[in-house]
Amino acid sequence: MAGEQVHRDPGLGDATIWGEQAPRAFLCVHGAGGSRRDAEGFAARAAQAGWQTVACDLPEGLLPWECVPYLHDLAAQMRQRWPVLGLRATSIGAWLSLVALRDAHLELALLQSPVLDMVGLIEQMLRQAGLSREALAEQGEIRTDSGVLSWRYLIYAEVHAVANWSVPTSIIMGDQDELLPREPVGAFCRRFGADLTVVEGGAHWLHEPGELDAVVRWEEAALTTDEEMPAMGS
Repeated sequence: MAGEQVHRDPGLGDATIWGEQAPRAFLCVHGAGGSRRDAEGFAARAAQAGWQTVACDLPEGLLPWECVPYLHDLAAQMRQRWPVLGLRATSIGAWLSLVALRDAHLELALLQSPVLDMVGLIEQMLRQAGLSREALAEQGEIRTDSGVLSWRYLIYAEVHAVANWSVPTSIIMGDQDELLPREPVGAFCRRFGADLTVVEGGAHWLHEPGELDAVVRWEEAALTTDEEMPAMGS
């Protein structure tokens, strides 16, 4: 992108910063199978709206007891440099971020295909595999066609359910999302006042050309709306 600056900051550990110096920054959190490089396109659009973007690679395995403290600490380190923070997160990265940053006083959150009910998702995977909670509790871990299910993970999700979220939030998801049912997303929007954009024919990862175009339009609309809002502290 024009004027692109990509660099590391020792104070932020192994994170990458995009964009020219600005008073506010997004923390960009990838989903399963993703990486910090996924942030590049969004970072270009955010820079045009006056934001820098900080992207990280989540700890391997995406275990919440490792990822949540990591994201919490990274946001705290970012706060020392940028007075205003935003969040751009995808899929399981959104759930990990909601748990980690519920008290981080963010200005804006953009969530793509977000996992918002991890307990419900795990229980759905159990049903699809013909398994019970009791079986998972007894065995601790069970490998299924959808992945490894963990009793410790389920209990963590129950204990850390997101009960508070006061951040202005915009969500995008496909109406054919094969992983996430619509109702938990709708319930989150109703409870916390989030906006929802639904991509017709879109699957979970929203990676087809038309789906990617929809994501770009959604990001640009959210960033444009944010530009029209008064800056915090003004």
